[in-house]
Amino acid sequence: MTAALALGLAVDDRIVDSATDVHTVLDAPVHRDAQFLYVEWRRYASTGGFIVGIHVPSRALARVLPALSLYDPVDGGRDFHVRLAGTALRRRFGRDITGAKLSDLFSGKSFDYFAARMRRVLKDGQPFFLELGVEHLGLPRLRFEWLGLQVFSPDCRCPWIMTGHFLYAD
Repeated sequence: MTAALALGLAVDDRIVDSATDVHTVLDAPVHRDAQFLYVEWRRYASTGGFIVGIHVPSRALARVLPALSLYDPVDGGRDFHVRLAGTALRRRFGRDITGAKLSDLFSGKSFDYFAARMRRVLKDGQPFFLELGVEHLGLPRLRFEWLGLQVFSPDCRCPWIMTGHFLYAD
């Protein structure tokens, strides 16, 4: 059994590699920090958009920065490149996923599901809210809320996806 210490928790590599995601669509953010991020995003979205390099990183978002990640579409929007991954994602993946593609992290139906959600955000600008449970051998390992928001690249030409991964402490 290989184990690593990530954010003060033991992470078993076998669990990370063989985990199953169980997801529930939410109508609105539930986690306190997800609600905070959504309110901040809406404030900027109503005045032209949330722009990477201007609105994030920022002092106003300091408390949620470890939970944020940025994805840009690649291969005509069929996949997504992880431009930046906050340290909170190490709890899920057991490593820094910066530089990976969504297809490196998920396969099959999981990849199709998450990529479709992200494509919809790019297309219509509407966010998604999901509760995700990570299970291994039928046992719950992590539960967190994942929201996806449309943001714009620093040159304001390309829509990207900013996600927040907020762990529930239950």
